[in-house]
Amino acid sequence: MHVAVGTANGLIRRAMTLVKRVSGMPNYDAYLEHLRVHHPECPVPSEREYFDDYLKGRYGGGFSRCC
Repeated sequence: MHVAVGTANGLIRRAMTLVKRVSGMPNYDAYLEHLRVHHPECPVPSEREYFDDYLKGRYGGGFSRCC
């Protein structure tokens, strides 16, 4: 079965969105809209920077282990 590249990219994008939602990651597109409306003077982080900042805030810059 042959899947068009555009279709495959769309499937991958949707799958990644689902994984982020299930893991509790915030919505980057919603954040961009919030910045545009409420903080237009602020620099816009890349998606990678945004998620890195989220993880640092959530886990304090590192992961902890119970054992």
